[in-house]
Amino acid sequence: MGMETVNIVIIGAGVVGLAIAAELSKKYKGIVILERHNSFGQETSSRNSEVIHAGIYYPKDTLKAKLCVEGRALLYEICLKNNIPFKKIGKLIVASDKDEIPALEQLFQRGKDNGVDDLQLIGADDLRKMEPNVNGVAALYSPSTGIVDSHRLMQYYLHIAQSNGVTVAYACEVIDIKKNIKGYAVAIKNNNETLSFN
Repeated sequence: MGMETVNIVIIGAGVVGLAIAAELSKKYKGIVILERHNSFGQETSSRNSEVIHAGIYYPKDTLKAKLCVEGRALLYEICLKNNIPFKKIGKLIVASDKDEIPALEQLFQRGKDNGVDDLQLIGADDLRKMEPNVNGVAALYSPSTGIVDSHRLMQYYLHIAQSNGVTVAYACEVIDIKKNIKGYAVAIKNNNETLSFN
């Protein structure tokens, strides 16, 4: 059992872990990312829809709503500046009959309350012009909804983190975390060997 001291341990090399590492590494040294797989982004980050959400669905004044709207703008900015493939394809939420229109109006208002200022309620004629293969009586159009190449985004964050001295330890599964006087002791399993970080 070895013991090594590090400043910050990040568990998981998915998009969130890599983004945290990239940001923290601008200010701090001694950062290690522990990833149980043999590469980054092997779980949720490689199995999601790669959608950049506008911020329509979350209740007003919640942290999720605030972070979704702010994060969308920041993500588009990062993609533009760093040649990460993305498309602002927009999204249609369709009412198939008149009974569904009030739900669209509620989503429209919720989105506006959350700061999504480009939403449009459109009628059947405009819907047919935008998407002739969809039948509906009305729709909510969200032009700022998009898609992103999540693998390239993760590569970008990983590059920033490693350029700033972050160590990524693959095939390292966290098996225990214990608080101690120095911070936390993090036990990992690597090739059937148990190691501990403090």
